Amino acid sequence: MAINFEEQIKLLVELQGFDTQIFKLEEDLESIPRKIKEMEDHFKDKTANLKSLEDGVKTLQVKRKEREGDLQAKEDAIKKFQTQMYQVKTNKEYSAFQEEIARAKADGSIIEEDIIKLFDLIDAENKKISQEKEFLKKEEAFLGEEKKKLSEEAGRAKAELDGLKTQRAALAGKVDGTLLPKYERIVASKGGLAVVPVANDSCQGCFRIMPPQVINEIKMNNALIFCENCARILYIEE
Repeated sequence: MAINFEEQIKLLVELQGFDTQIFKLEEDLESIPRKIKEMEDHFKDKTANLKSLEDGVKTLQVKRKEREGDLQAKEDAIKKFQTQMYQVKTNKEYSAFQEEIARAKADGSIIEEDIIKLFDLIDAENKKISQEKEFLKKEEAFLGEEKKKLSEEAGRAKAELDGLKTQRAALAGKVDGTLLPKYERIVASKGGLAVVPVANDSCQGCFRIMPPQVINEIKMNNALIFCENCARILYIEE
């Protein structure tokens, strides 16, 4: 039985319509996990900033404790000098202890200033941490909402995709068994676009100008006509 190419081309054009939608939906579905991962990675970068602030505070607290230890050592030294000072027998020795005590007190004053500065700095950093935690709390809620939206979008796209594939399968069953494999190969190799119209004498797949002879062959509907440049099936819209 001879193939009715006019009818078959119409079927292939209709099939192409389904495949264009299917290809787009499949791309959308593939992009959703990427979008979610990008958002999660972005959120991780923000939490890394919080950890950096918290680590910085821990370092400052260690430094503060070290300085407090230094201050205690100076105070202990002053007490020791004061005890020893009252046991000396000469003015020279007494004066030497007074000088040691004065130096220790001066050093202690500097250390106390350092400790106060560290307290202020720790307090300021803790305020930043509180603000960052509040910000991340909102960001986490926003991330959850966006992931939920994308999951719902994926569900709708999957349902639509399943419906289109069912309709496509029914339509593909009407295409001649010798033509369908050719169409399928082109769809697979040309990014989902196998059948394209000719407009203004040019292929709408690659936009190469078609010779008049090719245009006439398309109009005759006696065979599938392929673009010599991009190998897509050509047709002329009614």
